[in-house]
Amino acid sequence: MIFNKHRDLVHILMNFSEFFKHESCGVCTPCRAGNFIIQRKLERLQNGLADHNDLKELHNWGTIMKASSRCGLGKTACNSILLSLDKFPDYFANRFAGTDNSMYRKFDHHSAVVEYERYKP
Repeated sequence: MIFNKHRDLVHILMNFSEFFKHESCGVCTPCRAGNFIIQRKLERLQNGLADHNDLKELHNWGTIMKASSRCGLGKTACNSILLSLDKFPDYFANRFAGTDNSMYRKFDHHSAVVEYERYKP
């Protein structure tokens, strides 16, 4: 894998997350649920809907998985996420707006009415 400053870190983490979610045997809950939740939190980051709580939950789930997964896959699946959160806090902080109301963050009213305005008499 080649990484440089032009690669999106969240996209890379999404690839890792997808791999570990697919490879999990599903026997232990921390790995099965943790990989699923981590992927959903990364999707929120990718879509600009995440807030500070999502970063905390990413870190918490990573810690839970490392401590309580049954096998090496579950214990190491979160390493890239935990390391990224520790090494690049500014990057993740810039992935979301300062508001806690994430439901409306991605809604662009102007873009939503452009089609309507085209057909308006």
